[in-house]
Amino acid sequence: MRSIIVFYIVTIIISTFIGFLLVYFSGLTAHPKKRGEKKEVDLSTYTVEDSLEKSIFEEVKTILGPSQRSLELTKKISQVFKKELEEKINYTKEELSKKYETIVEEKTRNEEIAWKKYKEILSDKKETEAVIRSVAEGLVVLDAKGNVIMINPAAERLLGISSKEKVGKPLLEGIKEEQLISLVRGTEENKEIELISPNEETKKILRASSAVIEDENGKPIGMVSVLSDITKQKELDRLKSNFVSNVTHELRTPLVAMEKSISLLLTQDIPEPQQREFLAITQRNLKRLTLLINDLLDLSKLEAGKMQITRQPSSIVNIINEAILGLETWAKTKSLTINKIIEDDLPQINVDPNRILQVLNNLIGNAIKFTPSGGSITVEAHFIRENNEVEVSIQDTGIGISKEDLPKIFDKFFQVGERAYTDIGGTGIGLSIAKEIIQLHKGRIWAESEKGKGAKFIFCLPLE
Repeated sequence: MRSIIVFYIVTIIISTFIGFLLVYFSGLTAHPKKRGEKKEVDLSTYTVEDSLEKSIFEEVKTILGPSQRSLELTKKISQVFKKELEEKINYTKEELSKKYETIVEEKTRNEEIAWKKYKEILSDKKETEAVIRSVAEGLVVLDAKGNVIMINPAAERLLGISSKEKVGKPLLEGIKEEQLISLVRGTEENKEIELISPNEETKKILRASSAVIEDENGKPIGMVSVLSDITKQKELDRLKSNFVSNVTHELRTPLVAMEKSISLLLTQDIPEPQQREFLAITQRNLKRLTLLINDLLDLSKLEAGKMQITRQPSSIVNIINEAILGLETWAKTKSLTINKIIEDDLPQINVDPNRILQVLNNLIGNAIKFTPSGGSITVEAHFIRENNEVEVSIQDTGIGISKEDLPKIFDKFFQVGERAYTDIGGTGIGLSIAKEIIQLHKGRIWAESEKGKGAKFIFCLPLE
């Protein structure tokens, strides 16, 4: 603004000077003076109002001399100049005011846009953080130096660490000894990580899927890793592998026994009593093979949700007697006694008798399998009036189940260590099938046992 004022002042002075010359020459023409004549003016009565007028007067005086005319001309030039200057200043003020208002409006608009974008970014950040917090998988974001930028609660639980302690620090810094990573397998993008723990039950196996974060120029600036707890999946894979091995053995054993018996019958002249014995062996192994195949089919139906039950009023006493009758011969081969304690006048229950018979065959069969020779098995049945249900229990004097294995006894493919190494093997699916059948009848099933003190399996079935 100051440069504009100076420009206007210079312009006005030059214009005034030119106008003054014109006036001067016109004055000479209108009032010729005699040579050497000088007219002095009394300047004592004239006072220069400001420095600008004084400067103009000095310039005029150099041309016209210190005359009254010079004073009058200075006054007029000063008035014209001031008027012109005031108009220019007012015009400039208006222009600057408009420009200032435009700048203020633009600045206000930019601030509003910036504030709106800030709120949108803040909202997006909150939504992103909420999504990350709610993700079931563990999520860890690292910068280019390997320091933690973000970690969600699932990752905190999996790694046993706190985000407050880890953000801004390397991921592995300060991890406790029991949390140390003991094994890393797999490709660069997908790794399996095993976390050491003094307690075998709390040991974890994680799958880490990682991806590099790049900026717009393709430069790596960090990495994001998704952690999945695959401990149960790994355990299930192990159990399935054992199951396949056990099923193969269970299928091969009766087939070999039948093949040997039939071969002897066909190739040798055997007395009739021995023929009957070989045929009994073949029949028993054929029945065992049939039961195994039925278990496999039932497992497939249960997993597909296609197992159906046909309810009808049934006597639990008749079902128990039928199960014992079918397994009594096997029990006698091990010198086992099967005892029955059944309450009189038990009411009928609305169940699928064939499926309940399957449950009893499994439970009594397990009792025979895991009870040493000379032991006993007790089957009890009672009516629980307060719950309007029938309770059936099978108790043996066998090797029992440890407290650690008891909660997993009904899991698919699970076999308790010592119980798996008996004279007759198993697949580990019988109890899981029994549990599913009881639950389809809206009933309950559980086990009670201590290692070395036998086992007791109980299930309850509602009357309706």
